[in-house]
Amino acid sequence: MRRYLLPLALVLSLSACAQIRAQMAAREAAQAPTAPLLRAPADWGELAHQVALRASQRASQVSELGRKPIFVAEPSRPTPFARALNQYLRTSLAELGLAVAQKRDDGVVVLEADIQSVRMAEGLQVVVTTSIGNGSRYLFRDTEAYAVSQADVPLYDESLLPAPPAPPVPVKRMNVTGGA
Repeated sequence: MRRYLLPLALVLSLSACAQIRAQMAAREAAQAPTAPLLRAPADWGELAHQVALRASQRASQVSELGRKPIFVAEPSRPTPFARALNQYLRTSLAELGLAVAQKRDDGVVVLEADIQSVRMAEGLQVVVTTSIGNGSRYLFRDTEAYAVSQADVPLYDESLLPAPPAPPVPVKRMNVTGGA
């Protein structure tokens, strides 16, 4: 009988440890911050609207931001998400009464939206950083992370964009005179 008590005690102890570990992992997962999920272009519009609201609030505090038109720069990595976000930003800023410039010139501040895709074990997340600057300093800056469903990864991941076209090959023309 004693021969069975020690292995039984060992099995029960290991089982209890495994249960405690599972409960701790579940508690940690529940407490881990989760990024909001971007599911549709309507979510992109809401993201842009929230950024525009924060920029508008900042404009009321920083006179230079409040009195100069904002030019929304084209995305450096033009994923479908980045292009649509730029359009939503222009619309949201204008709807809030901020002056939105159609072209970049000396009298504007520039809003840039940088989108960085990060592959995680759980899938893809995008980090969206929007900033408004005057060329020498930031007047507004905002960074948020968002989760992306696996089916939508091509809309966000710049590594899936087609390669840019090759530069044109210079061609030398030679005039041929005379003939046979």
